[in-house]
Amino acid sequence: MFRLMIADDEDAERMGIRFLLDKFGFEFDIREATNGQEALARLSESPADILMTDVKMPFLSGIELAARVREEFPDMQIIFFSGYDDFEYVKQALSLQAVDYILKPVDPAEFQRVIGQVRERLSRERETESQNVAFLKNYVVARLLNQVAYEKLCQEYEEGRLRFLEEYRSLIVMEFEEDVFGNEISDMRAFYRMFKGVIAGGFDFLDLTPSQGVFLLKGPEAGDERLRELAKCIHLVVEKELCKKCYLAVSGPIGCGKELGNAYRKAEKSLEERFFHQNRYVYPCRQKARQGMPEAGDGQLLQAVEKDVSCHDGYSLRRNMENLMEVCRNNGFQSYIYTCFVCASLMKILAKGLPDGGGRLAGLVEQVYSCSNFAGVEEVIWQVVEELEQMFQMAEDSPKRTIALTEQYIQEHYREALSLDLLAEKAFRTPHYLSSIFIQEKGVGINKYIKNVRMEKARELLMGTNMKISEICEQVGYGSVSYFCRSFRNEYGVTPEQYRR
Repeated sequence: MFRLMIADDEDAERMGIRFLLDKFGFEFDIREATNGQEALARLSESPADILMTDVKMPFLSGIELAARVREEFPDMQIIFFSGYDDFEYVKQALSLQAVDYILKPVDPAEFQRVIGQVRERLSRERETESQNVAFLKNYVVARLLNQVAYEKLCQEYEEGRLRFLEEYRSLIVMEFEEDVFGNEISDMRAFYRMFKGVIAGGFDFLDLTPSQGVFLLKGPEAGDERLRELAKCIHLVVEKELCKKCYLAVSGPIGCGKELGNAYRKAEKSLEERFFHQNRYVYPCRQKARQGMPEAGDGQLLQAVEKDVSCHDGYSLRRNMENLMEVCRNNGFQSYIYTCFVCASLMKILAKGLPDGGGRLAGLVEQVYSCSNFAGVEEVIWQVVEELEQMFQMAEDSPKRTIALTEQYIQEHYREALSLDLLAEKAFRTPHYLSSIFIQEKGVGINKYIKNVRMEKARELLMGTNMKISEICEQVGYGSVSYFCRSFRNEYGVTPEQYRR
């Protein structure tokens, strides 16, 4: 509700103003003053949004009052009313940027028009201010999560502008396997409302890339168990409302705004674990789960190893081998004979990756069956794995070449739909291997790199062409103009139109 100050030395006039406000259904928090001096004192204690003042008043005239108010409260809306139809008063009122000048006796229709216009103007300004605050919050958080140092932000913004960061107690990273934000989810307000009844204590949400967003949780600090249960609820809501599966990673507690970036990066990194689990949507995995038996069976694990060998993916090979060896080590196959059979099958797969694997295969299998305990079997297998890892590292299709091919494909196809699975297929690598080496070599994830390329291309088109914003949006691979504009604003701090100007 807007606050209104009525300053007039006549009781009847003030009552008349109240009567008209009530008649036309204008709701204000109304205060009154009988002269200019009293009005100024009350406004100093509690400012108003609108000042309606008579021109002629004792102690301090309406013109003098308005001049003082304009100095102290430059955004306050000022309306003069007076029985003196004098052009000099009108000129003084206009010089003080009064929004209108109403003559007494007040014409009800004119009064309704003026008050309606002022209230509409205030509503627009308040909405714009709210949008600007929301944008600043998103922009600051996005920069912080994208590894901009907290100290740098403190140098750029006043202390009060960053105080909102202290509200966040933990976060949950959400990631899809496809581009969802901006394509299938264009109305972020509706998306936000989906979780209002699920997340207690308040939260903010920011979509960082077309496939990833982050919930910034406020309210009292929640323990790990509660956060994991909340993440499960979020997954169920997404699955029910959007018919999509998403992966979620919970952070540890966040003590202050400075810790936000590190908390996000740790949570995001834990999402890499999803490549080694089926039907698991909340990460990081609990320690006790890691100590237990892997979820995949022997057939799935052997297939995974075979794919790693064919793709020369040493990173995934070691992880899948560790899972398979853990099953064997804990007698997960319930039989020593069957365990040896699995290990012999494994050796056949590994031998395919060796230059002389066909000639060595018989001897390697014989070593497996001749070992008296599993520790000996495991030693033989790991020797072969280490040999393969060294070969993969020395191969022509090294990580740097893989990254170069991936970058080239992104640069040539940024207008099209891109995904980790597609890029991995083009580079003849597994998705997890490509994701891991890309972060190691470039310092950012593939999704962020794709977004950066698209944003840079958009910036070039804005500066070098007269293309419409909608055309540029399509040119750089975005399906939604509103999402493109929001992403551009989060990246550069201004809208595409403002950047072009």
